[in-house]
Amino acid sequence: MFGDDAELRGAILEEFKHSSIPYMAELDQAVSAGDIDGVRSLAHKLKSSSRTIGASPLGDLCEQLEQLAPQGDWAQIKEFDQQIKEGLQEVILAIDSL
Repeated sequence: MFGDDAELRGAILEEFKHSSIPYMAELDQAVSAGDIDGVRSLAHKLKSSSRTIGASPLGDLCEQLEQLAPQGDWAQIKEFDQQIKEGLQEVILAIDSL
């Protein structure tokens, strides 16, 4: 995706880290508040940014949550929120190890 441009790759991955951490915190708040629109919107943002950096499994979880949110199944929404949080932590650890 980034070719041989290590500097560009590093900048994009750092930007992902700095933007996704607040998105995750906002997603947790939306889940806690029962904010379906907020959950859907934040899952969409995380999906897009995850897929941009090649973190497809994380993007797929976010897409599932985005589609699930309008149904209002809070048990499943909370489960996906937790899975996304764990997936994001794995992606950040992988970025930090580069």
